[in-house]
Amino acid sequence: MANYNHLIRELSRLDPYEKAGFDSFRRTGTMLRHGQYLYLVMHGADRHTLEAINDPPALREQGQIVASFHEKYGNTGLTEADFMPSDMNVAIEKLLRYIEIPAHSHEFIECAYVLRGSCIHRIGENEVIQQEGSFILIPVPTRHQLIAVGDSLCLTMKIRLSHFVKMSIPHLPSMIYPISFQCGEDPAAESMLLFLYEQQKHGFPYRNELMESTAAALITYILQRYMDTMQPLYSIALRDKRLLDMVNYMYNHYRTITLHDLAEEFHYNTSYLSRMFQEQAGRSFSETVKDFKLRKAVELLKTKNWKLDQICDEIGYSDTRQFIRSFKQMFGVTPDRFRKVEQQTVH
Repeated sequence: MANYNHLIRELSRLDPYEKAGFDSFRRTGTMLRHGQYLYLVMHGADRHTLEAINDPPALREQGQIVASFHEKYGNTGLTEADFMPSDMNVAIEKLLRYIEIPAHSHEFIECAYVLRGSCIHRIGENEVIQQEGSFILIPVPTRHQLIAVGDSLCLTMKIRLSHFVKMSIPHLPSMIYPISFQCGEDPAAESMLLFLYEQQKHGFPYRNELMESTAAALITYILQRYMDTMQPLYSIALRDKRLLDMVNYMYNHYRTITLHDLAEEFHYNTSYLSRMFQEQAGRSFSETVKDFKLRKAVELLKTKNWKLDQICDEIGYSDTRQFIRSFKQMFGVTPDRFRKVEQQTVH
């Protein structure tokens, strides 16, 4: 197995943006704000002090930059066109430290692996601490936030959605919410990730082909070795282990699951289970199942040229009109309009 200690040392060093963030953290106790970071990206981190980026003219420009960024990506999420190299289906980078990257969604699949230390992962109101060896798969269109804790090292891998579908990884669960695996100290998984980073950094011949095959091998390997550690990460806070087990079961049977089925599976009275779900999950059983189905519909609208009745059949909706109403209520547009906008963005 290759020795990548030199890459670990390189990744451990602060880049110019991280140095600015560390300076802010050391002097004020707060990380570099997103607007400050974008300002430095535009003007050069090596030419600006913390005092300079906090001058009134710089602050005004930062406000304009953030407003423009939100207008462009706030509703649609980060696009493949702007956040992935045009000639690559798989890309990898270090999660920046001491810089506040706000909650966001994206058009691509994102994977995150904690090499050293820990990483805070926020999904809605839920906050999870991902420890060393954690591997997270984050689907479209999950809104989330990743924060490296202190000097921790975390690599994030982006995969184009169209390519991810073609990878056909065996036994990969249908990803409605992010899922995490606990790999612990696994030299093989770490070596594959650092190999990906090295290939991208140096642009070796056949880089793209090797990165695509290695990304598929990495995810398949983690499924093979660590499937028993898999946990869906939800945007609702689940305080009861029993409820988490039930939501996991719903996650795997969302097409046809009913409250009666769930009560029978876990030996509960349906009325009691309904109340417990509402009180502890913060929303009803039916709302959670609907959320699962509609997020799967988004994935199908992006990747399949199916008619709406086919999509309804796939996700377990018996009434197409009700599906359209529910989709518009959740996402603000009809499924047909969502697909047209998506196709225009791709073109």
